Amino acid sequence: MSRLLREVRTEKNRSRRLYGVAAALVLALAVGITLVATATAGPAKRAAGGGPYTFVLSNNFLGNDWRPQVERLAQLTANLPPFKGNVKLKIVNSQSTNQAQIADLNSIIQTRPNAILLIPGSSTALDPSITRACNAGILVLTLSVPVTAPCAINLNEDFYAGNKAAGQWMAKVLKGKGTVFVDHGIPGLGISKSIEDGFRAGLKQYGPGIKVVGTYNGQYAPGPEQSGIASLLVAHPDVSGVMTQGYCTPVFNALKAAGKKPVPATCYGYNGEMVACAQPGHSCAILTNATGQVQIAMRLAYDILQGTRERPHGGPAQKDWIPYPQYMYVSPTPKVSIDAKGVPLFFVETLQKGKNFFPSLPAGLSLPYTIPEYAKLITPKAAAGK
Repeated sequence: MSRLLREVRTEKNRSRRLYGVAAALVLALAVGITLVATATAGPAKRAAGGGPYTFVLSNNFLGNDWRPQVERLAQLTANLPPFKGNVKLKIVNSQSTNQAQIADLNSIIQTRPNAILLIPGSSTALDPSITRACNAGILVLTLSVPVTAPCAINLNEDFYAGNKAAGQWMAKVLKGKGTVFVDHGIPGLGISKSIEDGFRAGLKQYGPGIKVVGTYNGQYAPGPEQSGIASLLVAHPDVSGVMTQGYCTPVFNALKAAGKKPVPATCYGYNGEMVACAQPGHSCAILTNATGQVQIAMRLAYDILQGTRERPHGGPAQKDWIPYPQYMYVSPTPKVSIDAKGVPLFFVETLQKGKNFFPSLPAGLSLPYTIPEYAKLITPKAAAGK
């Protein structure tokens, strides 16, 4: 841990502008991992230091830029120390149904990998398969979507709290009046419900006079978002703001196609969305979901298998999750103050070209694109697949 912290500090000083956010990510995660570490080893434990190891990344959705970038980052990282020569990485992409991912997980378990890095399609449906994997001595670490299986190690940000801040931002920008559209994301997915519930809670607390006049299923993808918003605009052409669980540009595009001016929007931290939201006349609050969490999961799994780090306590309770920080980037105008007290590892920054968004980089690049430990070895173009 001390070596990683030293590298983070060194890299942070070397490249503050591009990698400062990622450095904070790793530092916070390192602290979080230390705080939750316990002697709990799970239902079964293989002998420490018995590499080489097999890691399997299980994913069930490729409809946005974030998921493919996570996979590319995992592949790039697997070819770097300490993983190169010590870890064989496999990627399994399932069809986007719980049944398909469960079937693939059961097949993965039969191959007896050392660790499964799981991006679940459900917070609960995969629990029996996850428990079966744990009982077989396989480490299971989830990314982005926490599960309720007690043996899983969940890496997750507080999506509810972050989006409550986004709802607060929307309420203050609209000065407590008007109407909004709300994105369901992927119905039935726990993370989607947390995002929506958090946004609604912030909107209600700070703008009780604002009405939600339409909902749609954006599915974390630009196409479904834009078509959903366009359909709602037919009945509600004078909507005051739009909440999305993915992209802001579909909001602007749908309004433009309908002959309407831009309205305030919320979305997630792709480089192109940040560039668009920084344009005059656009007003956004942008949350981040860093792809570097897969690198943290890989390092945590590797260290546990090597016996150099205790296994964190798994479990469905939020207090047991491995936290990583989230940033909210806001457009320069209008200026509003965000009360983020009580939100763990939450930071608010104004969009600034060259600091937290980069017009020369690919639009689909999720930022920050790597943890600082690998900033010298993984380029933004490589992370974006260019």
